[in-house]
Amino acid sequence: MTIHRLKNLLDEKGATTILIALAMVPLLGLAGLVADVGLLYIKKQAVQNALDAACLAGAQELPDTGAAEARALEFAALNGVNTEEIEVSFSNNNRRLTLSYTKTQDLFFLPVLGIDSADLRAVAAAEAGSPGRAFDYALFSGSDSATLSLNGNSLSINGSVHTNQNFQANGNYIQVTGACEAVGTVSTNGNYIDIPYRCPQAGHVDMPDYSDEIQAQAQAAGQVFNTSVQYNGNSVNVDHSIYVNGSVHLNGNTINGTGAILATGNIYINGNCLSASSQDQVCLYSQGNISINGNYITIEGILYAPGGTIQFNGNYITVKGKVIGNAVLFNGNYISITGGAITVTSLPSSGSRLVL
Repeated sequence: MTIHRLKNLLDEKGATTILIALAMVPLLGLAGLVADVGLLYIKKQAVQNALDAACLAGAQELPDTGAAEARALEFAALNGVNTEEIEVSFSNNNRRLTLSYTKTQDLFFLPVLGIDSADLRAVAAAEAGSPGRAFDYALFSGSDSATLSLNGNSLSINGSVHTNQNFQANGNYIQVTGACEAVGTVSTNGNYIDIPYRCPQAGHVDMPDYSDEIQAQAQAAGQVFNTSVQYNGNSVNVDHSIYVNGSVHLNGNTINGTGAILATGNIYINGNCLSASSQDQVCLYSQGNISINGNYITIEGILYAPGGTIQFNGNYITVKGKVIGNAVLFNGNYISITGGAITVTSLPSSGSRLVL
């Protein structure tokens, strides 16, 4: 090899070394980016999984926001998340729980490029389930032996109906806008009966019972009465559940709140019973029977008698909510139940589901 060729070779090696050195900067930056982004992704997935689990656990306590927040944060901490970095919020009439997490995460490799940190964010939301399948219906009869009979004229059910026995409509101008399900048969007798979605031989639906939970809520709120109670033409506040060891008489009352009135005896509604706001959804919950007596009565809320009979006696009675009883009897005209997609907020929920 001549001296001239050797000199050229050494010059080329020097140039290659310089090129390699220059290329190392972006290569190291790319390697650092991959490593730091991968680490951020792994940490975010761990936080996201923890928030999902915490949300599902907390939402089961709704609409009790205090209990829901405590349970959610407890589960987040058990899964290694710093609860001070979690923001808790509620929406959808306190039926949805949202957990938002933000933390500034230090990086390991990218600081060589002047990037010292990045924000790690995660969010999860869960909603409380319904109190049970029975509450998916505007009108529900849980009895295995009593026929659900709509007897009268101008009877309207805006929503679906289910009975664990037979369904029968007797009269004129009777309408069911949703599905009409019966474990037995569906039959009609009269004129202008509009029940387009008839579902005989449907499956049995269990009747839930939340008396123990409601009693515990009332005891915690100091709203326990060991005798029958009469409310006469005044405003009844049910922000917290009320437990009555006896019967309840409602005589022309205005009801406010989103809790439940649980009576071990019967509940009698006599006269005009109104909730003050369409956002209110009181549950009138009887371990006996519920009787609605009179004309021009409007009830915004839930009528619930899991072991008894709900009986309508009168004309121009409107329920903006749901009617759930072991048996339901209609004796009157111009009775309507508007259930639709109303979410039950006044009773404990069954389970929860992620929505975000």
